[in-house]
Amino acid sequence: MSLKTKITSTLLSLTVATIAIAGSVDTAAAKKLTNAEAAAIAGIGGFVLGAAIANANRGPDYYGDHRSSWERHVDRCYARYRTYDHRSDTYVGFDGQYHYCRL
Repeated sequence: MSLKTKITSTLLSLTVATIAIAGSVDTAAAKKLTNAEAAAIAGIGGFVLGAAIANANRGPDYYGDHRSSWERHVDRCYARYRTYDHRSDTYVGFDGQYHYCRL
């Protein structure tokens, strides 16, 4: 999961928790819950919602791709360069020189 996705899901869950806490203050008085109990319930609900959003898209493992990053790198280099050699992580360019694969 990327850092951007983690930050977005965290901010979303904090926003939901804050709205739930603000909305539960009036509800707490009507149902005889203390403000601390209402805040705890809203916090747990926000945590559960945030966890559900964060796990909605798990990236490559979600599609069953359990290869290491090196294996994925080697596959991309083999697909791009016919002369790629995984032992040295190089390929022969059009200039006849060896170049490192930077995919």
